[in-house]
Amino acid sequence: MQAGSESHAAEVVIAIGMVIGTMVLAARDRPDARPHSPEVVQPLLVNRWLGSRTEAYAVAAVIVLVCLCTLLRLSQRGFVADEWVHNRQIMTLAGGKLQILKNLTMLPGYHATIALLVWLTGDQGSTALRMLSALVSLPVIPIFYLIVRQLAPRFAAVATLQFAFLPILFPFFFLLYTDVFSLLLVLLSVLLMLRHRRNAAPIVAILSVLVRQTNILCLAFVLGLAYLEDHGLTLVRDKMVLFLRQHLLFVLALAGFAVFFFVHGGVAMGDQSRHPLKLSLGNVYLFLFLYFFLLLPVHLAALKPALAGLADKRVLGLSLLLYGVFMFTFVNDHPYNQLKIQALQSSDAQLVGYVPFLRNELLHFATQSALARTLFFVPVLLSCLILRTTKLVQPRFLLIYPLLLLLLAPSWLIEQRYCLVPLALLLLARERRSPALEYATAVLGFAGSAYFAYGIDQYRFFL
Repeated sequence: MQAGSESHAAEVVIAIGMVIGTMVLAARDRPDARPHSPEVVQPLLVNRWLGSRTEAYAVAAVIVLVCLCTLLRLSQRGFVADEWVHNRQIMTLAGGKLQILKNLTMLPGYHATIALLVWLTGDQGSTALRMLSALVSLPVIPIFYLIVRQLAPRFAAVATLQFAFLPILFPFFFLLYTDVFSLLLVLLSVLLMLRHRRNAAPIVAILSVLVRQTNILCLAFVLGLAYLEDHGLTLVRDKMVLFLRQHLLFVLALAGFAVFFFVHGGVAMGDQSRHPLKLSLGNVYLFLFLYFFLLLPVHLAALKPALAGLADKRVLGLSLLLYGVFMFTFVNDHPYNQLKIQALQSSDAQLVGYVPFLRNELLHFATQSALARTLFFVPVLLSCLILRTTKLVQPRFLLIYPLLLLLLAPSWLIEQRYCLVPLALLLLARERRSPALEYATAVLGFAGSAYFAYGIDQYRFFL
C-alpha cells in the first residue's frame, strides 16, 4: 500500500472502531427490557450470554476484524461494474465541476460527500476512494445496532451480526457504490424518529433522497411511523392536519419531490430510457426468493407452521392465484439484466476478463422454462407463507410491507441492491425467540459474505 493510502487506512481503522465503541458504550447502559413475546426457555449460560456486555464486545470485535481484513484486501483491486461511473462523477465534482454525468441515474449526494473527502485528503487513487467510501458506509452497522437495541435489546448483538454479514450487503461496504450510504441515512432517520428527534429525522431523511431519489418513500415511511405512534390507526381530519403542521419539514420534502418529479419528467436523473417508472414485479419476486435463503435456519424452523396455513382454503386459493400471476408476470427483459461486466487491474488497466453477474445468471436460469419458473416460485411462496406468520416487535412496522411493494414494483431493472432497505427494516423489526437459530443464521451469512467477497476479489463474478 502506498504511503498516501496508509493515512486513509488509519482513518478507516478508526471508523471501523466506531462499531466497537458504539456497541460497547450502548452495552454499558443497556436497559433491562422484556422481550415482546415469550421466548423459548434457554439454559442459564445462554441467558447470561444473550444481551450481555460480553456478547456485544465479542460481536463487535468479530465485525471489526473481518471488515478490516476485507477492506485491506478489496481496496487494492481495480474498479468493477458501476464503480467506474461513480468514480468519474466523484472526480468531476472533486475537480470543481458542478456537473452530473449523463449516465448517472441518482442525485450525486454520495458522490459529493466522497468528493469533499477527496478534496480534504488530496488522494484520488482507487485505494483511497474505496477506503473513503467505507469510512462513510460502515457506521450503518452501529446505527442498526442502536435501533435493534431499542426495539429488542436481548437480541441486538446477534441481529447486528446478521446485518453486518448479510451476503448481498457485505461486499458493498468496501466498493464504490451508493447503496450502503443511502441505507445509512435511511436507518439513521428511523433511529432519530424512534428517539423522538422529530426535527432531526426529516433532515436526515431529506439527505437520503439526495443520495437515491427512491428514498422519498422511506421519508414517507418514517413519517408514517411517527403518525402511528401518536395516533394509531385513527384517521381523523383534525388530528391529521395538526400532525402535518407539526411535521412540516416532511410535508415540504414530499411537496418538493412532487415538483421535481413533474418538472423533471421522472425519477431517474440520467439514462431515463432504461430506468422508467414501469410496473414490474421482478424485484418483488427476487426479494422473496432471497429472503427465504438469507434467513434459512430461522425459516426452516418456521416452515411447518407456515405450510400448515395452506389447510385454510383462502390461503391455498391465494397461493394458487399468486402462482398464476407469477408465471404470467415474471419476465427478464431489461437490457442490463443480460449484461456481463469487465474487470480491470488498477495498476495498468489491463483487461482481466469478462465475468458474469450472479444476479443475471440466476434470472436467466429462472426464466428459461416453465419448470425453472416453478422452481424459482417455491421459495417465493414459502417466504410469503412465513411472512404471513412473522411477528414484528411493534405493530406500526407493518408499514414495511407497503414500503417494500412501493420501492420494488416500479423498477424495470431487476437488481438485488434495491432489496437492501426493506430487507434491513425487516431484520431490525422481526421478533426473535431462539438464540441458536439466530446465530446459525449469522454463521450462514458470514459464509455467504466470505464467498461473495472472495469471488469479487478474484474477478470471478459480481453480484
